[in-house]
Amino acid sequence: MRQTGHAGHQEFVIPPPTDLVLISLIILVATTVRSSLGFGEALIAMPLLAFIVPLQVAAPLIAMISMTNAVLILLREWRHLNFRETAWLIVAALAGIPIGVWVLKTADESSVKCLLAAVVLLFSGWSLWRPNALSLKSDRLAPLFGIAAGILGGAYNTAGPPLVMFGTLRHWPPQQFRANLQSYFLLGGTSVIGMHWFSGTITSNVLLLFGMCLPLVCVAAVIGRRLTEAIPAERFTRYVHVGLLGIGTMLLATVISQ
Repeated sequence: MRQTGHAGHQEFVIPPPTDLVLISLIILVATTVRSSLGFGEALIAMPLLAFIVPLQVAAPLIAMISMTNAVLILLREWRHLNFRETAWLIVAALAGIPIGVWVLKTADESSVKCLLAAVVLLFSGWSLWRPNALSLKSDRLAPLFGIAAGILGGAYNTAGPPLVMFGTLRHWPPQQFRANLQSYFLLGGTSVIGMHWFSGTITSNVLLLFGMCLPLVCVAAVIGRRLTEAIPAERFTRYVHVGLLGIGTMLLATVISQ
């Protein structure tokens, strides 16, 4: 990878073939996980891509790929979307985003991420140890989980864990789980892409990388669909909690590596 520029401005140049292969593998794995479980793509791809391309390239690239994946999953699962539950989550999340921006300016990032990782690890670990021990009988707490997602999304782009936790506590069936999550990710992704566009980080080279990765996203959507069909409904929640354990571990790893 080469970078040129003046006065601190860097122009990203398409990486060499070996790096392109690594980028392709990362995108394929991350999007397959997302297509199968409905979440986890950014937390898998971002730390790995950061070793290959600048963050200002990885962030808009993953934002566009994530939104594309959300559309593909919704096209597959839209019949299972529960508008009433997602409406409460989305409205509350939008209200939480400005708070998250404020948190980003005032709170210690490492402390917040450590707290989030601890909550996720404890929740998923307990749920794997005592399945169905924790549950929510109604949607009354949906705004609480939504605003938590908005705060974390606005501050650190980690909106997923509260939404995933709410879905597992409500025992959403696999198809509804994936569809409901995408309704938020689609709206949030639109906002993030808009911000990247106006900030100028979506350059011609980023668009070229996105175009190169797009076929992989489509392949991952097919693989993900096959995997979802192969996963029994009674095991799906267990796999989701295993995914949460991975997310919590990766959050701690990012803090330690800073």
